[in-house]
Amino acid sequence: MRTLYLIWAPHERHSESFAKHYGTEIVFVHYFQYMRPIWSPLKYPLMAVKTIVELIKRKPELVFAMTPPLFCVLVVYLYSFFTGTHFIIDSHTGSLISPPWGTVFRPLHRFLCKKAVVTIVTNDHLASVVQSWGGKTLIITPPISFPKVESHSLEAEKNLLVVNTFSSDEPVKEILQAAQKCPEVHFHISGNLAKAHPKMIQESPTNVRFTGFIPYLEYFALLKSVDGVISITTRDHTLQSGGEEALFMGKPLMTTRFPYLMKFFNKGTVYVDPTSESIRKGVLELFENKTRLIEEIILLRDEHIEEWNRRLAELKTIVSELG
Repeated sequence: MRTLYLIWAPHERHSESFAKHYGTEIVFVHYFQYMRPIWSPLKYPLMAVKTIVELIKRKPELVFAMTPPLFCVLVVYLYSFFTGTHFIIDSHTGSLISPPWGTVFRPLHRFLCKKAVVTIVTNDHLASVVQSWGGKTLIITPPISFPKVESHSLEAEKNLLVVNTFSSDEPVKEILQAAQKCPEVHFHISGNLAKAHPKMIQESPTNVRFTGFIPYLEYFALLKSVDGVISITTRDHTLQSGGEEALFMGKPLMTTRFPYLMKFFNKGTVYVDPTSESIRKGVLELFENKTRLIEEIILLRDEHIEEWNRRLAELKTIVSELG
């Protein structure tokens, strides 16, 4: 069966990993600046046309469509309505529970999930949402493959990578406050600086380095070089991509003390509340137990790969039954 994975973005590591491990061709469709809503009225129509052109040219029998944005799935559905093409939704957390996709466009999402072969989600909570709409679900998370990179020799003895995009659910202010109380640790904070408040950067502690947006290879080299990863959210039921990167790179992780994240990252992880004091204590705990955490996260990585193989076989069975 000819398959295609569509992404309305310039990059998306989680979905790229899924497409690679599933063995399907991947197509990125994107114009103008990424994650800047002001461009949406202009870029979405262009992306819709480009998507239709790609579908007509490639003639897939099955399309995986990532959301957000939900309009990617809508275009695929309209194409499938006239061609009989099957489609599967890869629904990330924000599209189901965060505005605008999980609020304003919720009825549309409900409709599309009922039409899809299956909707792929990352946890039980999101699966229950889709199932309540009458849609079929599969909980599946792909392992992340990294390019071959060499680790850097960093100036500080202790280093942590803060995986960050300056989104509203990321407690950057609290992390900076914690960093000020941990002068012996160097914090490397990722993310496009155009989305950051200039004053926050100017007043940050001297042991903090904002990396800005860096190329993939440089980012993974930094990930390989640090002692651990901080990936914290204030939004429950949200899988942390930074946490997955830490997991599959074999790095100790610090993440939020939410039941879902504690279940997903149940080894090799320090759990904190999104407060400066809790994060400070978490930093100390991570370095105090670093050796044990490394051993645990590697064990957890092996468990996740086994689970992925089981879920992938289940997905391929569903696809094979389409004919």
